[in-house]
Amino acid sequence: MFGQRRYSTIGRISGSAQAQIIRLEQTRLQPGLIEQALSLWTAIARAPSRRLPSPFDDRCGVAACCPQPADERDLLELAIRALPKKSSRELRVIVEALDLRILERPDAFPYGPQPHRWWHSAF
Repeated sequence: MFGQRRYSTIGRISGSAQAQIIRLEQTRLQPGLIEQALSLWTAIARAPSRRLPSPFDDRCGVAACCPQPADERDLLELAIRALPKKSSRELRVIVEALDLRILERPDAFPYGPQPHRWWHSAF
């Protein structure tokens, strides 16, 4: 498709980490998936609570109908765990800063059953 990226570009990580993300997408995921997940997670972290429903509200469970923002965070966690140590650390720094911002939201409910999986007890 014209204009569509073939891989994720995350501007705040090193070239070697970027290459590892591209390799992960080529071998285990789909091109651009990590950048898409990070963009959505960033939007959730930055959105005022009056303009965005709680990212942890339960939805119908059908991804095509009611996608779960928590699924995007699961994808980021998968990437963090699958990447080599240095690349993982670079991505984790970005994601954890967003996590902390989300946890500061008055509408965030970080505990409880899925989709409220506060990243598998990462904190």
